[in-house]
Amino acid sequence: MMSASELCKEPVGKQSMKEGRPQSADDNYQELPSDIVEKNTDGLLADEVYKETNSVSHSLQQAEEQNHLHDNVENIEMASNNTSESDSDSSSGGDSDSGLGKYFYPKFEELETARKPEPGMKFQTLEDAHGFYNTYALLNGFVAKRGSNYKRKKYHLDCNRSGKSTLTQDPNKKRKRNAFEKTNCQAKVIVKLTKGQWEFTTVRNEHNHPLCANPSLTNFFLSHKHMPIEEKSFLKVLQQSRIPPNKVMKIFRRMRSSFGNIPFKKKDATSLQIEEQHRTENSDVQRTLKLFKELELRNPCFFYTKQTDKDDIVCSIFWTDARSRMDYEIFGDFVSVDTTYTTNRHNLPFATIIGINNHGRTLLLGCAVLHDRKAETLKWMFQTLLEVMGGKIPGSVVTNQDEAMAKAIVEVMPQVRHRFCKWDVMGKAHERIAAFMAARGNIKAELDSLVDNSLTETEFEEGWISLMQRYKASENEYLQFMWRIRKIWVPVYFRHDFYPFVQSLGCGEGTNSLFKDSVLPKDSIEKFIERYEEIQKKTIQTDDEDRRQAGTVPSCFSLQPIEKHASNIYTRQIFLKVQRELLHSTAFNVQEVQRGAVYRLEKVFNYQNPEFDRKYFEVLVEPGSNAFICQCAKFARDGILCCHIFRLFTQFGINEIPGQYIVPRWTDKFKEKEKQYRQKSLEKTDSTARYAMLMSKMADLSKKICGDGAKCNTFMLEFDNIQEKLLMSQGESSQQ
Repeated sequence: MMSASELCKEPVGKQSMKEGRPQSADDNYQELPSDIVEKNTDGLLADEVYKETNSVSHSLQQAEEQNHLHDNVENIEMASNNTSESDSDSSSGGDSDSGLGKYFYPKFEELETARKPEPGMKFQTLEDAHGFYNTYALLNGFVAKRGSNYKRKKYHLDCNRSGKSTLTQDPNKKRKRNAFEKTNCQAKVIVKLTKGQWEFTTVRNEHNHPLCANPSLTNFFLSHKHMPIEEKSFLKVLQQSRIPPNKVMKIFRRMRSSFGNIPFKKKDATSLQIEEQHRTENSDVQRTLKLFKELELRNPCFFYTKQTDKDDIVCSIFWTDARSRMDYEIFGDFVSVDTTYTTNRHNLPFATIIGINNHGRTLLLGCAVLHDRKAETLKWMFQTLLEVMGGKIPGSVVTNQDEAMAKAIVEVMPQVRHRFCKWDVMGKAHERIAAFMAARGNIKAELDSLVDNSLTETEFEEGWISLMQRYKASENEYLQFMWRIRKIWVPVYFRHDFYPFVQSLGCGEGTNSLFKDSVLPKDSIEKFIERYEEIQKKTIQTDDEDRRQAGTVPSCFSLQPIEKHASNIYTRQIFLKVQRELLHSTAFNVQEVQRGAVYRLEKVFNYQNPEFDRKYFEVLVEPGSNAFICQCAKFARDGILCCHIFRLFTQFGINEIPGQYIVPRWTDKFKEKEKQYRQKSLEKTDSTARYAMLMSKMADLSKKICGDGAKCNTFMLEFDNIQEKLLMSQGESSQQ
């Protein structure tokens, strides 16, 4: 079987899957209606009149614009100065960073993938949509500005020549160097918030004035030659000083006589600026460290570790505490990793590592603020997790659909059973090819049913092929991609692996249940840390409530002895799940297919929220070993028996759950093991926490004084004195 990373590396067609990239609703199979792309013939006619009546001034203006267009890139502002643009912060889920300056520096990858805007393109945030259009404008010789908005859900991104021209009262008055005469240009895109994404609904690419693309500026951004380290450092200084791109070019021209002699390679000016921004201006990370210092004082068992770059700048942070580490030791056989949340200032991924305790409740085992979502960064996170948690490797992991995540897990924990969350994969598919599916009637519902209700790999694969043929969907590239990676996300391929209650709850439900009520998908780092503390306090309270409930007798819905037996062995929350299976078992009749070996169960009464929406199930019985094997494989997946096997127990008069079907993880006795482990580990954990706290304080102090020789000498003398006193104290206690 291919690994997750190998499957993810298979080509997916022309459309990239990377986040932050424009997504067409369907580039290959959905022909856009002709009325979507609006044309402006009136504007073109007006342009001809304008050329005739203003030929002299226009020629002078065009020549001047050729020289000064990109001095005015300040018009392209990611954080607007007007009311309508400031309103966009809340609607897009993030706030503008005024510290980024007013000049637009596109990212290197944005320049590589820049293309003409089209209706149907989708973006995660309004800033992503604006940035895409800004880059297109920069390379094509005009300036984009954010125009009017409607209830913060629909925005106009206009050419800066939009609006009517204002006649100058004084013909001798000199035009401002950075001024542009408006021509009522109708070129624009309209971006609208639709189902959590920003979509280009209307695109007008026709301008009624000449475009003044600057070839030198384009080369400046797109050049692939070598740039010496000295020039890189100098360029950083210019960008941090907010020097506009055109003036940066002029400086380099004077230094090297012509821009063509300036060598560039791999990273252009923009990528260097972004890299430096993440290093020195990443206030999210710095604020996090400051908050952690305060948290350490309140909670001595709190622990965090940092990832630094070659310049010793902190770029990622992982944190946990003593209780979470003990929980991981006991319940770390399964974890869920979620990176859908981000910080609102620099869009840094906020990662959560979730587990499930013996009550079936979610546990927050650790968190991280990451530099990015690249494989190397995620690899550091998993390596740190294992290091902090004593080297214990989980048996199964579920994550968001992410090729970089799959690669990192394969490199750090190759023996782990890893799967993508079905809900995440299907959700992205429905967004990516929504128009394609909408044009094919019931294909979405049938696809969902096929994924959810298949009991064997053969059933799923044959059903998929039939579905694609029936709806003429075999050539859709995204569906082809989903088919190629089917073995790392379709539930039927994981039915014999321990993924407790993921099928019914979804991989992100654990994270959502912990954070959704008080944290936005894109929120401040203070909110995440504040919620982290609340969650840990709530976990302790919930544990206390569960212990108190253990002393009470749960109610039974029937008089069956097997239900009473289940109430005595399972924790309360797990018993409620088992009790539900016992109730659902009454909805089935039993037919013997092969005497004493194969039984067919037929559902004769419908009930709400069945795990598999189908009428028949088969259960195999091995009389010699007293083994029961159901097609649905619930016991292997969740660790509790299914309603189909419970129905056979009733048929055979089995009044107690056999020992081989009682997973200790879900029982009350497991709590005793947990208590013993906590007592045994308390001293070790306190020691680890003290060590981490001392190391953190020593590291901070060393950084502060390492540049001062006198302070270093003073510190070393004091440290030697302390060390001598501790050794003397240790010797005296050993003699006693």
